[in-house]
Amino acid sequence: MEACRGNGRITYMRLSITDRCDLQCRYCAPYRNSTGRTATPLSVDEIAALVRAFAGNGVSKVRVTGGEPLVRPDVVGIVELLTRTAGVDTVGLTTNAVRLEEMAAPLARAGLRSVNISLDSLDRETFRRITGSDSLAAALRGLDAALRAFEKVKINTVVMRGVNDGEVLAIADLARRLPVEARFIELMPLGHTAREWESMFVSAGEIRQMLGDVEPLPRPPGSSARVFAIRGAGRVGIISPMSDDFCAECNRVRVTASGRFKPCLRLPDERDVRSLLRESDPAASARELMAWAQRHKLSGPTQFAAVQAEGMCSVGG
Repeated sequence: MEACRGNGRITYMRLSITDRCDLQCRYCAPYRNSTGRTATPLSVDEIAALVRAFAGNGVSKVRVTGGEPLVRPDVVGIVELLTRTAGVDTVGLTTNAVRLEEMAAPLARAGLRSVNISLDSLDRETFRRITGSDSLAAALRGLDAALRAFEKVKINTVVMRGVNDGEVLAIADLARRLPVEARFIELMPLGHTAREWESMFVSAGEIRQMLGDVEPLPRPPGSSARVFAIRGAGRVGIISPMSDDFCAECNRVRVTASGRFKPCLRLPDERDVRSLLRESDPAASARELMAWAQRHKLSGPTQFAAVQAEGMCSVGG
């Protein structure tokens, strides 16, 4: 698998602030207990210095991820410092929404305007099967709180054959009834055996057929989703990292909770950002790191050379 210079300028950082989670989703950490990780997360001061350095080099959007970011006690303070960082125009957060009912208002006061909610089933038993938790009701209350608190709410659903593929239309109907965009995501082979992944994989083309009569909408540059208008009202998106990716236009990088900088989710290349923060000129070091990242991005569709050993909780989604 060959990496080469991508076409898009890097403007978007996905920043994991913890690899711990209060759920144990089978596509994220299939073989490990995700509630007891040992990595030392970046401190608030490290996060502040890191984002300042990258914002000074063109990063204008930051998405806070995990693990589950709401398990970190200082998440509201982290969001506030990000929204106040010069050069950062957009701050988002991805959550399973289990703790969002009580956290939505404080996060909104801290300046958060956008959340993505991971919601893989509307059925209690299927939700438990996927997440290992009987917390669907709490997640739905979190969704309600998000709709009251934030300007933009998206729902992310990883579609798995024989697990939740029968719920695509029911979840799409949320976008018809509520001011949300429902997005359906192809399963990635992170932490799975090849046989396990192949048995559960549902392609973007199949998801599109399940959705039925939808109208394609323009795809913004760098967007991971192909977006469609659904009959009556609402929007749905399909994210296809395996069958129809957007590598050539990718404008994002990732920083893991333990401080590893990854130019591409699909490649093992990474650097330690903590060492960058010890440099005399972190902004200059960040500029060099972004140039390195641009050279180490995939430029077009490809399959994984091998099934990855890391679960999604380790790389920040």
